[in-house]
Amino acid sequence: MKVIIDKGAYLMLRSAIGAYTCRKPPIPSKWNSVDRPHVAVLMPSDEDVFRLFLSNPVGTQNPGHRLEIAKLEELPTKSIIEVRHCNLDYRYYRRDNAMWIKVAEARNPFVVEVFSHGCTPIDMDIQTGMEQAHEL
Repeated sequence: MKVIIDKGAYLMLRSAIGAYTCRKPPIPSKWNSVDRPHVAVLMPSDEDVFRLFLSNPVGTQNPGHRLEIAKLEELPTKSIIEVRHCNLDYRYYRRDNAMWIKVAEARNPFVVEVFSHGCTPIDMDIQTGMEQAHEL
């Protein structure tokens, strides 16, 4: 299941205070076809927010092969990345000059906890791709 981030959620991620700051966000290093880990930058457009994937599995013929990640330090300040470790573990980081701030996480595909006031999250109900398709 894919978490749908709309423009309102994106703006909350851009303005959140965050839970903590780190030099490098913890990103997955191994690929598997069940968990489908990835790193993506969130890109707003006029009508939607889409993902530009910064990760690519290398050596797909071997189980537990490496996940190659683009250079995150080349992203501009205020960029927001989505780090997916598995279907139930999404984390969102905002670049602040040379540091990364953890601004949100999701432990299920329906609720994203945004760290808008430091370590105390605000729960946001998020639609999945399947729910959004049923509404159409």
